[in-house]
Amino acid sequence: MLALSLLLAACAARNPSGPAEPAVWQPPAQPAAQPAAQPAAASSAAAVAATPQAPAGVKPATAPAGGAVPPAGATAATPATADPIVAYVAGKPVLASELFAQWLYADSDGVRRQLDNLAVERLVVTEATRLGVKIDPELAEKSYERGAAALEKEIQVKRKGVTLDRYVDQFLGLDPKRYRERLRDDALRSLLGERVVRGWLLQNEHAFLRVIVVESEDEKKAVEADLAAGVTFEDAAQKHSQDPSSKIGGRIPPIVRGNTPIASVAFATDVGKVGGPISELGKFLFVRVDKRGLPIEGGWDKLGPLVETSLGEQGVDELELEQWRRSMRERYEIDLTPFLRMAGENPR
Repeated sequence: MLALSLLLAACAARNPSGPAEPAVWQPPAQPAAQPAAQPAAASSAAAVAATPQAPAGVKPATAPAGGAVPPAGATAATPATADPIVAYVAGKPVLASELFAQWLYADSDGVRRQLDNLAVERLVVTEATRLGVKIDPELAEKSYERGAAALEKEIQVKRKGVTLDRYVDQFLGLDPKRYRERLRDDALRSLLGERVVRGWLLQNEHAFLRVIVVESEDEKKAVEADLAAGVTFEDAAQKHSQDPSSKIGGRIPPIVRGNTPIASVAFATDVGKVGGPISELGKFLFVRVDKRGLPIEGGWDKLGPLVETSLGEQGVDELELEQWRRSMRERYEIDLTPFLRMAGENPR
């Protein structure tokens, strides 16, 4: 699951301890004015799952709870429009813009991935609110327990006998209780994500497909020869396809009608027939349409049970998630320029 993989990555390195409080501290000179950080809408997967409602109100950007605390004698709260202070070194503030700039230049791809992950999480909560998605508390708790157990098992591969709480406390320097709260919220958000993605799919016209993917002209001809000789598409996929779906007879997640090459073939081919081959990204793609699904209308009371049944048959795959992402980017505005401006970059 996405949330778990992010948490495993977070455990890869130990966080350094915070700076010691200086014995004598004088208020530093006011820093130059920085671009104001745009406020971010607060989201809570737990609140959405318990009682669907409109997203929480907008809050000004401030230093996170539990962050750097100014030494005695420091001025009161930083104005909402100022550059937040994230630490003090030798009595001087370290500003959020400095941290963001250093992080961006050190790991630009990683920063953008994390921003994209945050955007996806916010879209999940927004869509769950709109649809009125409800999660069984027992299901949510079991999902959290499985995730925590898997994370602890991963930790013990390298540090035998070290529990999750001990690792978080001693190696990450974080509060185990708060860390578990994040784990629980991430587990719940993952459950919401599966349901909003599958709900979106069922609300759109979609096709259930099997595919065969090969690279060379000779392999393409071999597939064509086998299919002409009466070999089933499933067997031909297991024999020839270089896609991971070959293990299950070429079955892939449903495809929503759209302007991608595979969608074009899927909705131009009769059910039970084979379409293609089409050439895409240096590969040849054969498609068989198993069936099509018509859009489902109605609220979550009608859609929810169908989503649960569908997830029981087949989980959400990266291909399905990517189709949902593309659709959400068309439905909602996503503006990441405030981060770039705070890091001193001119948005492109």
